[in-house]
Amino acid sequence: MSGLETAIRHALERSDRANSETRARIYQSARNALEAGLKKQDVLDPDVIAQQRHRLEAVIHAIEQEERATLKAAASVPPPVRIDAASNENHAPSAELDDGIHLPPGQGAGQGAGVAPSVDGGLAGLRPERREGSPRIAEAAPVEPTVGKRGKLAKTATAQPKPRRRKRGRFLSFVMVVTILVAAVVMAAWWAETSGLLKTAAQRDTSVANPPSTVQSEDFDGGEGLKTLGTQSGFSGDWVDVFTPADTAGVKPGSRATADSVNDERGPRVRITSASADADGNVLVEIPASVLEQISGKTSTVALSVQADAGKQTQFSVECDFSSLGDCGRHRFTVNEEKNDMLFKVTFDRSLAPSSPGHILINSDVTGAGNSLNLFAIRILPGQ
Repeated sequence: MSGLETAIRHALERSDRANSETRARIYQSARNALEAGLKKQDVLDPDVIAQQRHRLEAVIHAIEQEERATLKAAASVPPPVRIDAASNENHAPSAELDDGIHLPPGQGAGQGAGVAPSVDGGLAGLRPERREGSPRIAEAAPVEPTVGKRGKLAKTATAQPKPRRRKRGRFLSFVMVVTILVAAVVMAAWWAETSGLLKTAAQRDTSVANPPSTVQSEDFDGGEGLKTLGTQSGFSGDWVDVFTPADTAGVKPGSRATADSVNDERGPRVRITSASADADGNVLVEIPASVLEQISGKTSTVALSVQADAGKQTQFSVECDFSSLGDCGRHRFTVNEEKNDMLFKVTFDRSLAPSSPGHILINSDVTGAGNSLNLFAIRILPGQ
């Protein structure tokens, strides 16, 4: 609390402390500083807050009492006295006293020039002039010179008002306001620079660039790494159709899967629904041995034309069982209601052609939620 008391006293010294409104503003600033300090220190105890406020009010009360006592003492100093000029030439010339105190005009020369006036009569003739309702010393009006019988001018004293320091206080306040505004502008500019507010979206993206996606076993979405062929692009004559919706004889669903032929405005297709993410939910699509002979010992591309149900999205998986050639791992894709071609590559080093057909295993929903998948075609592009 001594720090606030010191700050209050310094503020009073730098301001017009004789003005009660100025002192009230300084006291209120001290109260605001106390409240801000309590909040900054996370002081939430009501007793502690009340105690700090009481101590501050006690300090303010003591300082205010001191200020009022000082002003009262200053106001008790008698101002210069204005003496009426003698209007009658028969009156005695005015006597010169210290600090502009003169004999009252009622005392004439008939009393004798050599007789000293009584002390009571001289003090009783003093007439100090003060402004009512103001604690400060009133500024005395200039005293007109008293013309005596010999034509001499009586010396009168005029009180000089104390210079005010209000202009200096206003200048310091102006400097403080300008400093705070400049600091606020600098802080705002610094925040805008460090937060990236002025940067473009590309400049704010500080993440490491992702490497090119590759299709491997258990990929979440193999279509990201391989070029997806749009339906408008079509397939060249080098692609071999291994499944069409018209040939459903080679489609065999598992114990917990279904494969239904559908033909509506979307076109002919097979609607695969897997109730389990395990092998029981797979649907087998047969691949002829002649096609396996073409991809033996080569790197080939497999394309599935698929589509999810309207307004839905599903994650499906694709596996291979190509007889003596082996498998191709497990690939996972995400598809929505738009028709897309999902591609992945298969590589078989064995040059021995299998004598029996293979299968492509499809599970329509690897999450086990039972979402359906519409299969339009399966094509294979044999490698060179």
